[in-house]
Amino acid sequence: MFSEQPSGSLNPLPSSPPQPVDGQSRIRVLLVDDHALFRQELKGILVDCVCLEVVGEASNGLEAIDAVSLLRPDVVVMDINMPKMNGIEATRRIKDEFPDTFIIGLSVEDGMATVLKMHAAGIFAYLLKESAGEALCHVIEDAVAQKQR
Repeated sequence: MFSEQPSGSLNPLPSSPPQPVDGQSRIRVLLVDDHALFRQELKGILVDCVCLEVVGEASNGLEAIDAVSLLRPDVVVMDINMPKMNGIEATRRIKDEFPDTFIIGLSVEDGMATVLKMHAAGIFAYLLKESAGEALCHVIEDAVAQKQR
């Protein structure tokens, strides 16, 4: 089941991360990956981005769809290869129902076929897992900035 905490519970996060200094609302992010440790690593990276707030986590595509429906994140960081439903199909379904949600695809695969499938499904950007930490905050901010233009 998706959660707002790594423990799997739906309780609010215990403490609020710092607010952005300019008073703007924070970008709401959902993390979707079947590996809990990788989600925690991403969450650790994003906690340093004061304009972002991780509002939930999911471990497969079906949970991701439910989580987007319930939590209404601005951005979903979506793994490609997951059980029950892969990130390509989950992206397609989320974009059909929530077209204003930005989805950033993540994978260990760097093949053009995978990238093209994710773009066809509706992703905003595609990052390799090995280098996601270096660019993830900026890509999320760019997605939301594009919407505001």
